[in-house]
Amino acid sequence: MAEEKVEQMETPEMEVVAANGEEGKGADIAADAPPAEAIDVAELLTTVARLEAELAEARQECATITEKSQRLAAEFQNSRRRQERQLAEEMERVSAHIIKRLLPVLDDFDLAFANIPESVDAQAAWVEGFRQIQRKLRSAVEEEGLTPIATDGAFDPTLHEAIASAPSDTVASGHIIDTLRAGYMLKGHVVRPALVRVAL
Repeated sequence: MAEEKVEQMETPEMEVVAANGEEGKGADIAADAPPAEAIDVAELLTTVARLEAELAEARQECATITEKSQRLAAEFQNSRRRQERQLAEEMERVSAHIIKRLLPVLDDFDLAFANIPESVDAQAAWVEGFRQIQRKLRSAVEEEGLTPIATDGAFDPTLHEAIASAPSDTVASGHIIDTLRAGYMLKGHVVRPALVRVAL
């Protein structure tokens, strides 16, 4: 009986010691934690102000770079369009130069077929072959924009060049009697006026 009482008394003390031991451990941990530092509001505000200034500066720099990039892109586009326009103009000048040099050849064909001798068969194969060459040449220059100037109406000093005048019973005064040399326009511009006779 005495031994049972001793065991019963020891058990509550052990629980108390265990409990005290756990509490003591928690107290030791709390004691080991570093003390909370006070927040420096002035320093925090200074840091925020500095970061805001850096952000504004970065935004300004970004805007400047974007503006320069857009300006360079626009200049590049303008330069490319200018080069394309210059190339097209140069090609048109070369084309006009070549076509002007071919006009006397067209004149020679016109004169040749207008003055075929009576002794020559106008329907001969070789004559038709030359007509085919004339048609091919005329088709080639027309594809480049060459068009003949009309000479079946009133005289127009911007399109025609009068080298003679004569009275006419069939043509009204100031109108073209006949054409001595064909005139041509290239893409809307006169490259050679037509030589005509005009009725008085």
